[in-house]
Amino acid sequence: MVERRKIDNPFVVKVSREFKASAERAFDAWLDPENVGNWLFSTPDGKGKVCKVDPRVGGNFEIGEMRGDDFANHVGTYHEIDRPNRLVFSYYMETVNEDMPSTVIVEFSAKENGCVVLITHEMDDIYAEYEASAVEGWNMIFDGLNNYI
Repeated sequence: MVERRKIDNPFVVKVSREFKASAERAFDAWLDPENVGNWLFSTPDGKGKVCKVDPRVGGNFEIGEMRGDDFANHVGTYHEIDRPNRLVFSYYMETVNEDMPSTVIVEFSAKENGCVVLITHEMDDIYAEYEASAVEGWNMIFDGLNNYI
C-alpha cells in the first residue's frame, strides 16, 4: 500500500447530499465489506470483480470492477474512523495515480429525518482540470449509496 502523504497545495472538491437514513446507517455503509463494492467506486455498467475491506484505522481496502475492457481498481487505507461522525481514507487507482494518493474526508451530520453526508476530496493540484468529473463521480457514488441505504 502507498503511504499517506501530505499534499502541499491540494486541490479540493466538496460534495454533499442529504439522505433519509440515519448518520449511523450511512456511516456503516462505507465500511460494510459485504456491500460497499456494490456502490462505492462502481459505475452503472461496471461489473464488480474485487471487494476487500479491512475496516479499521490502518486497514486497507481494494474495490475493483471491469468497465468494458478496462479494470478500474481503487486501493486505499483508512486513517480515521469516528462512527458516526467522520471517516478519512486515502486512495489511488492502480496504474493511474499510484504515486499520488488523494485523501477523502467523509463527514456525517444527523438531521431530524436523516443525515447530510459531506465529502471533501483533497488531491494534487494537477487534477484541478478534472473538477467537473470529480463532482460527477461523487454524485454517482451518492446515488449508489442512496440506493443501498
